[in-house]
Amino acid sequence: AQPEELDVAICIDRIETAFDLSLRRIESRWAGLRSFVPDGDPVAGYDPKGEGFFWLAGQGGYGIQTAPALARAAAALVRGEDIPGDIAAEGVTVSALARGRAGLA
Repeated sequence: AQPEELDVAICIDRIETAFDLSLRRIESRWAGLRSFVPDGDPVAGYDPKGEGFFWLAGQGGYGIQTAPALARAAAALVRGEDIPGDIAAEGVTVSALARGRAGLA
């Protein structure tokens, strides 16, 4: 996806201001895809209907903030392990991340 021109201009201005740089041109630009699910929570885990298919989606606009913990949780689930203790202590459960949870099934 391509970012809006205004967003590119704002980004350039912020980079130039923060780092005392003068950017001459943009070689490439890209806007990340943000996926959402109806209940607003991320999905991580094997699909109950698709053998071997692992979901890691629905981070919405919080991917950069949730990626480290969600990646660790997903890695544990792929390996058949429990969600890491520090993440579970925050209330994250396998059922809360599951594709088959209430409202998404």
